Order: sequence, then structure tokens, then C-alpha cells
Amino acid sequence: MNLNGPFTGPGELDGTLVDDVCLMCRQSPKQSYSHFCGKTCAMRAESVAPLLLEVPRNHVTFTSVQNQLTQSWRHPDPDKPCPNLQAVYKIVEPKAFVADYDKYRAEVEAKGNFVSQGRTAGNECRRWHGTRRGCNLGDFGQTQLCSTGNCPLCSIIRTSFDLKYSGNNFGWERFGMGIYTSSTASKSNDYVKTTSQSLWKALLLVKVVVGKAIKMKSDSRQLTSPPSGYDAVIGEPGGALNYDELVVYRNDAIRPSFLVMYS
Repeated sequence: MNLNGPFTGPGELDGTLVDDVCLMCRQSPKQSYSHFCGKTCAMRAESVAPLLLEVPRNHVTFTSVQNQLTQSWRHPDPDKPCPNLQAVYKIVEPKAFVADYDKYRAEVEAKGNFVSQGRTAGNECRRWHGTRRGCNLGDFGQTQLCSTGNCPLCSIIRTSFDLKYSGNNFGWERFGMGIYTSSTASKSNDYVKTTSQSLWKALLLVKVVVGKAIKMKSDSRQLTSPPSGYDAVIGEPGGALNYDELVVYRNDAIRPSFLVMYS
């Protein structure tokens, strides 16, 4: 079955997919808290995970990602304008990875009581992460992960993030051995590298359990964990940084959520 191909059924009106359709069956409306219409589609997706599901351009999820890309592209350089969004893929992870992330988020929430403060559980946020792509994943509907061993992008989608690779791609870690993201898409774009022949670039939009974060403006390259009493580090602009960084030091504090293709 071609999961990204055309579908017909209750989810289509006049040949156009409705904007809240389930990303798996593309027939029934998705639930408000999920990308799927119910347990059957969610379990079906998890059973073949890791999986990339292309998001229709008129879908509420596509609009949400597009708005975040546009609003978070902050570089003033006229030679680096906000790019054109070409495709968005929802990343479906194996059940075990989801469970480990959810467990950690629950632990952080139990300590910080963020929901009672009007925030998300565990102070969860969406952030950008740029890395190297050694294949053509994401190009024109390409959803097959490669196994070249030279593609961090596919590795992250397949097995999530791993601290042991911290600094492998770029080697500069202002806040030590952590996993780095940013709310600024144009900053994360600086870390995107494509070693294959492709007209598009690829960014990951990830979900991160921020918890209680300490803000820093000066480099602390010796860190292997956040300072005592904190769950993450936020590098603030104004000192060594021009744009923000968010750093976590636990593998289960972060998961890839969307593959975002742009030109």
C-alpha cells in the first residue's frame, strides 16, 4: 500500500483531502491530540515504524509546521531568505522509543508541575535540529531510510538521538556534551549538510522535554549534564551567541517529530 499516494473515502471532499484527516488511513478525521483517527491506525503505524508519513499541503499539521518555519527564520542576511517549504513528513517512532520519552516527560513533570503553571507536561517544546543527510530521503516522496552508515539523518529517525555522537558532525559544543536544538530555524539551517545530489534541504523539527532550564550566555564546554536542579541549558543571545540554543543531556529528553524539506 502506498501510504503517500492518493486516497478516496470519507476524508475527501470534491477530490481534496480535508485538513484534519488521519495521516495513516486518510479517510477519517484525526483526533485532536493525535495524528491518527484512533487506536487502529496508531497501532498500524507503530507496527511498521520507523515510518515517514507525508503530510498533505492543506493539512492543519502542514500549516503548523510552515508557520513555525516562517516565524523562526530570523537571520537578516538578504542572501539567506526564508525558504520555500516543499514537504513535511510525520515521523512515527517504534513504540519503545515513545514509551521511554513519555516516561521521562512524566518524571520531569512530577518534579516541576508545569501543567499547573499553564505550560505543557514536562515543559515540552518543539525545536529545530540540523544534521547531515547522506541520501535522498524526503525528496519528492522518498520515505525509505538508507543504511549507508554515513547518514546521521536516517540514523536519528531510525533510533532517535544518542549522546555518544555529540559533536561528531561539527565539534563545537559551547555547553558541553549534549544534544543541541534551537527555536531559530535559520540557525539550525547552518548545521544542515547534504552530501547527496538533491535540490532540497532537510531539517528535523523535534519535541524536547525542557523541564526547568538554566539560561547561560557564557560558554561552559565542560558540561556533561545540566547544573544541579535543572533539566536543560538554554544558551541565550547577547554573549557568545547570536541566536538561541537549547541543550539536553538525556537521550530520552528528545525525539524527532517531523522531517521538513525546503528549498
